[in-house]
Amino acid sequence: MRTEKLIAIVVSAQLLMAAAQPVRLQPSSQWVLDYAENSCRLIRNFGEGDQQTKLALESEAPGTMDMLVVGRPLQSFQEEVPAKFEPVQGEMLHGRAARSTDNGDAAVFWSRIDLRSEEAADRAEKEAAERRAHPGQRPPPLNLAVEVQKKSERQAFVAAVKDLEIDARHSRPVILETGSLAMPIKAFDQCSRDSLRDWGVDPDVEDKIVRPVWAPDPKAWFTAEDYPRGMAVRGEESVVKVRLLVDATGRVTKCTSLSHFRMPEFNQVVCDKFMQRAHFEPAELADGTKVPSYYVNRIVFRMERNAGR
Repeated sequence: MRTEKLIAIVVSAQLLMAAAQPVRLQPSSQWVLDYAENSCRLIRNFGEGDQQTKLALESEAPGTMDMLVVGRPLQSFQEEVPAKFEPVQGEMLHGRAARSTDNGDAAVFWSRIDLRSEEAADRAEKEAAERRAHPGQRPPPLNLAVEVQKKSERQAFVAAVKDLEIDARHSRPVILETGSLAMPIKAFDQCSRDSLRDWGVDPDVEDKIVRPVWAPDPKAWFTAEDYPRGMAVRGEESVVKVRLLVDATGRVTKCTSLSHFRMPEFNQVVCDKFMQRAHFEPAELADGTKVPSYYVNRIVFRMERNAGR
């Protein structure tokens, strides 16, 4: 009996070890760079058949990036899904579990991801905390030499990436074997610069801006009364991302909705209110010259719920 019990324990341990093995998916396509109308998208497939998983990076403006991964191996019972680029990223990126609108496959969406080292992320958080501590005060001018150094650090980060680890299930992570991201991200960044020209913004001038477009409290331009009445009655919610073009006087000259949600009522309200109410401190060069630039923001439409429900 002792022998039988020992064998049973050994078999169980082997099964647990097998279950804990990650799902490793190798590339099954080349990187595809999509110059979309309002964004740049970098897409690649991993795995074959039922395991096929799609990785997509999307940017609507330089310096902003979202990430979407879709595939059956991402099936998860948790709302928040962590991920990180190995072996260079320390702090996890936190995404939201979802479903693909195309075929219902499991999906995870990460908003505003950072491709930078833990040290660089810590520095950025300290800068953000300083801004939050003085919300009504325009941040001091940027040091352009430091900005160049940040870009260099980012390039080193993406060059060193080997995998993207997604912990959809803590006991069995999904690992996309991306390899170095140096060349695809270089092409992706060029797409972002080309997009600026399409909007009428000079990317070379953008490189020289020391004070980006700014306003003390953009949220003050929106109130609960702006919630579309029909959407409120039906309990509909949305997150609307917009890109504004701001001229050298601080006036908004164009608003483009970048929302993934197919609810035009929300998109229209956000752009209408920005055009009617928004006024910014315009972007500035080091010598104080005001120049046209852009501004990206998100407006969240969410219904209030009673705490006891």
